[in-house]
Amino acid sequence: MSIKLRMTLWFTLMVLLLAAMVLVFVLVINANAVTDDPAGRLVKVVMKNSDRLEFEHGRFEWDDVDAYSRGVYSAFYNDSGELLNGAEPEGFDSAALSFEPNVVRGTDISGKAYYVYDVHVDMDFSGIWVRGLIPADDRSGLMHTILILTATLLPALIVLSVAGGWLIAKLSFRPLEKIVSAANDISDGGDLTRRLNIKHGPSEMKRLGSSFDRMFARLEESFNVERQFASDASHELRTPVTIILAQCDRSKRKDKTREDFLASIGVIEEQGKHMSELVQQLLGLTRLQHGTDRYPMREGDLSGFTESCCGEFVPADCRGIELETDIAPDVSARFNSALMSRVIYNLLQNAYKYGKEGGHIWLKLSRTDEGAVLSVKDDGIGIAPEDLDKVWQRFWQADASRGDEGSSGLGLSMVREIALFHSGRAEVESVPGQGSTFRIILPFRPTGPTESQSP
Repeated sequence: MSIKLRMTLWFTLMVLLLAAMVLVFVLVINANAVTDDPAGRLVKVVMKNSDRLEFEHGRFEWDDVDAYSRGVYSAFYNDSGELLNGAEPEGFDSAALSFEPNVVRGTDISGKAYYVYDVHVDMDFSGIWVRGLIPADDRSGLMHTILILTATLLPALIVLSVAGGWLIAKLSFRPLEKIVSAANDISDGGDLTRRLNIKHGPSEMKRLGSSFDRMFARLEESFNVERQFASDASHELRTPVTIILAQCDRSKRKDKTREDFLASIGVIEEQGKHMSELVQQLLGLTRLQHGTDRYPMREGDLSGFTESCCGEFVPADCRGIELETDIAPDVSARFNSALMSRVIYNLLQNAYKYGKEGGHIWLKLSRTDEGAVLSVKDDGIGIAPEDLDKVWQRFWQADASRGDEGSSGLGLSMVREIALFHSGRAEVESVPGQGSTFRIILPFRPTGPTESQSP
């Protein structure tokens, strides 16, 4: 049974229960009125008319009395028994029934039992008889009215409650049906960019829709990262795998001496190391983007840490390039030491790779209003203006012939991802032929992982 049907049935049962309780309550409270019906009503109507009867300016004011009310016929006679005004049941002979004041009695009119009640009213000029008649089985009183209202209003109330409950349930759960449809499309391999964007409906459904949108966005990001990793790995590993297989085939066919065999092993080992480094860097980028790893960040002395990293850094080929540092003291920030050391290493390695032979590299750490700023400047080949946005792309290199042959082109991509992980940003400025400046800005209080998170 669906939730909408359950809600509708619940609303209907509650309305029925409420109606039954109200009916019982009315009957109990009005027990006396019910038991006095119809004789009790007869007395009340007659007494009411007798109190309203007036004679002014030589005539009776008949407008204030009721000739027929609540099933009671009221007639007004003079002392001679002559009918002055009012209404009588069909076939009633007033002359055949004498007046008896203040007594409820029975009579038969055309074979039907009636109650009769007479009241004598003394006027200034004469007396007036007020006579009321009501069928003994009359049910036009309170009990009858209650039954009629119950019979007419209760079905309408049930229909209204069922229709209203079903409509409210349908409108309330319409966003849920949209969520189910989107989830089914995604699970069936549909469009991962689809979003619910629920703007109308109950606040709970809008919050649920927003939560699903965030989940869908994360799923899309996860699939994109996985697809990117698979694409990058298949593209970049193709060359070293081809070299390894070719070297193995050559070794089996041509290697005769120990020296030939060791040379082939050396080539395979070099390509294996390159593959291992490439896979590690791809995994590092993927984990940063995917959030599968958690790197704890702590408040620390960034100045001392940067100086230590610069002292430990040994370039693969310095090519006569001199490193100069300008590190401001007591610059503190929240950072992960493993990630920040990789940033410094990658920026310096890139500067040595594209710097001119016998040139200079300037590393500077300073404090600004934005946060801690780490910049690495070289006087190398520079980057063309149209290529500035490409430096952060994976595997892109300004000049593939420069530097190490096994360079993967992932260093600057890793730098940018680490900066974003620290809630910061990476920037680059360059002039072709004069050099480039890479700059990392880290806010003093980044919104990143806490100390309680483990790597």
